[in-house]
Amino acid sequence: MNNRKNAYTEVYTILQDLNEEEYNKIPPEVIETIKENRNEEYEYFLDDELELKDQPMLPETKAILFNLFRDYLATPEQRIKIIRMQNEERQKNELKKQQMYNTDVFANKSINKTTKLDENEVKANNEENQIIVYKENIFRRILNKIKHLFIKK
Repeated sequence: MNNRKNAYTEVYTILQDLNEEEYNKIPPEVIETIKENRNEEYEYFLDDELELKDQPMLPETKAILFNLFRDYLATPEQRIKIIRMQNEERQKNELKKQQMYNTDVFANKSINKTTKLDENEVKANNEENQIIVYKENIFRRILNKIKHLFIKK
C-alpha cells in the first residue's frame, strides 16, 4: 500500500517536470487522482543530469508511467506497437503457465466430453432406427400371472 502511494508521489513529481504540451495531453482528472493518492510525506527528487530512464524509481512508478505514456503521450503508431508487444507478452506468459501447470488435464476432460456427446448422438441415432422391445418389470409379470390364474378358472 505504501509503495503505491510513494509511486504516485514519484509519478506526480515526474509529471510536473513534463513540458506543458505533454502535460496537457493527460486528462486533468487523471492528474488529480494521482495527486490525491500520493504520499505527501515521501520526497522524491529528479536528478537533472540523468535521463528519465536512468532515474531511480519504484517498479510501480515505471508501470504507471508506462500506462500514462501508452494511453496519452504515445503517437498512434507507438500505441499500436506497444499494444501488440503487450499482447505477445501475455500470450507468452499464458503458454508458460500452461506448460508450468500442465493444463492438458483440463483439455482432456473437454475432449472426453465431446467424445461422450458423440457416443450419445450415435446411441440416439441407433435407437431411432431400432424396434423398441418393451419388457415388463418382474413385479408386473408376477401380478399378471396371478391375474391369469384367476381369470382362467
